[in-house]
Amino acid sequence: MPRRYGLLILLTVLVVLACAYNGFMTFRATALPFSLKIVDAHTGVIEPIAGVSLPSGIEAGDQIDLAALPRSTRIAIAIIYNQGYNLPLGRTYGFVIRRDGAWVTVPVTSVNRSTDTGVRWFEWALLCFYLLLSAIALLALWRGRDRASAGLALWAIAFLAGIAVHNVSSDGMPGLSVALGSIILYLLARVGFYILVESMVSSALTPQTRALWRGSFLLLLGVGAAQELGGLSIFVSTGWAELLRSQYGFALTASFLVPVALLFVSYRHAESVQRLRLRWMLWSSVAFVAGIFLANSPILGFPASEITFSFMYAIAIVGFLYAVLRHRVVDVSVVLDHTLVYGGLTALVIGILAAVNSLIEHAALGTSASLLLQVIVPLALGIVLSRVRMYLDRIVEQVFFRKKYLAEKALRRFARNCTRYERTDELMQAAALEIHQQLDAPGVAIYERRSEGYICVQHAGERRYPEHIRIDDPALVAARADQKNIDLSELTSEFGTDGYVLPMTVQGVLQGVLVCANRPGEHYAVEERKLIIQVARQVGIAWQGLLARDNQAFVRAVAHGDLKLDEAQAQARKLEAAWAIA
Repeated sequence: MPRRYGLLILLTVLVVLACAYNGFMTFRATALPFSLKIVDAHTGVIEPIAGVSLPSGIEAGDQIDLAALPRSTRIAIAIIYNQGYNLPLGRTYGFVIRRDGAWVTVPVTSVNRSTDTGVRWFEWALLCFYLLLSAIALLALWRGRDRASAGLALWAIAFLAGIAVHNVSSDGMPGLSVALGSIILYLLARVGFYILVESMVSSALTPQTRALWRGSFLLLLGVGAAQELGGLSIFVSTGWAELLRSQYGFALTASFLVPVALLFVSYRHAESVQRLRLRWMLWSSVAFVAGIFLANSPILGFPASEITFSFMYAIAIVGFLYAVLRHRVVDVSVVLDHTLVYGGLTALVIGILAAVNSLIEHAALGTSASLLLQVIVPLALGIVLSRVRMYLDRIVEQVFFRKKYLAEKALRRFARNCTRYERTDELMQAAALEIHQQLDAPGVAIYERRSEGYICVQHAGERRYPEHIRIDDPALVAARADQKNIDLSELTSEFGTDGYVLPMTVQGVLQGVLVCANRPGEHYAVEERKLIIQVARQVGIAWQGLLARDNQAFVRAVAHGDLKLDEAQAQARKLEAAWAIA
């Protein structure tokens, strides 16, 4: 699908700017010098904040008549309710306080609260969250290739932009507009999250169940929108604050529970391969929704809830990023593979070499060392550290990529041994089964070239392929022309659009093709495709050897008169079909 690079660049700039602005505003907080707890529709109670002095005329426990407040003060309270911080510094608002049975108006000025709790170190977790969320957004934008990736991008970008709008310092009607705009972006992020989850498990949903899940999500999303948008608007207009009480914050969180429940139900019925991919998304989603709940309903108290949901966000986003990269739960063509890890090891070894060389040069050799000595020392260090690099590579291969290491080892062993098979049918069966088991491929099929087309001679896995493929199918034409692996997503073929067709050639002769379906939600890495090609080539060589042996046995039998005429003709026709070439 063609990409609109102008739009991608614009969104990339938006993500980078939003991340930078959020990081900057993480350590800046301007708000009222106290917390306000709404106890009923018309009354609020002053609660002091540790480390912040109450303004003159305000005492802990004072009751505030919310309906009697000036409109500008109600808007400031609405912004604080929605955003927590970021009123303009030094602005004064009138608060109507009950004092000795009467209501008096006390002016309150916004103050800098960046260090009010003494535990602002937790904001580093929020900074990590912004950086990782931006990384997910950019990965999904530039490397995503399906509907799940689009949902992931929408969720990450809308959530990041919502936080950026949320962090804008303003009051009055512009401030209220900013607060309402951030709520709309948060609602849009929920839509993206639902699209992501539904796309991941779409194969397990019937049209009826899909409609039921969507209806439940839209219903709860509407309830949350009415509570947040309506609650703020009604409070600013009339002073009625019932919908702003903390227990109603669950309404905005509830829409997130639908995709989490969908993940849980799908996980219970998923196959073992898919479960591994869903598990990280499920537990990361649980942590993320728990953080959202504490942000919307601070049941632990404001400071404790803020600290807790900051770390919940960071933990959840690490899980999401790991799931996207390592388990590829969405079709993102970036893989946490050998290249990244080995590149990091190379950089580490080079850095150590440079550091040790610099240390020896300044501390041991000094300025009087000969040129020869100054050349020999770095060379010796390079030789030693190259051996260290080899040992590190071996450790990484066997520990961090153990499953892949064992699978590659088994396939390479099979590729070496396949020329020792004595029966063609046993060779084909073993090849299909080995690739299916070692690579967790949903389907593997081997096709043999015949005069009338390509016939499936062996199959393994749940994915089914046609028994007969016409000789000029686009994938087979491409395999004969290019003699390399063919990505079915780029063609319209009877094999489908998922997976690869790999030619089985010997000395330029196409003996047949091997078809391998992609694992759910991912494409094979370059190293894996190279390994499958190697196996296919070795199977082709073994196949040709068995055909040559059968042909030699036939010639010997005819020469010695061991075959009758009709038997010889039947055997000749079979060998002729088997030796048909492209």
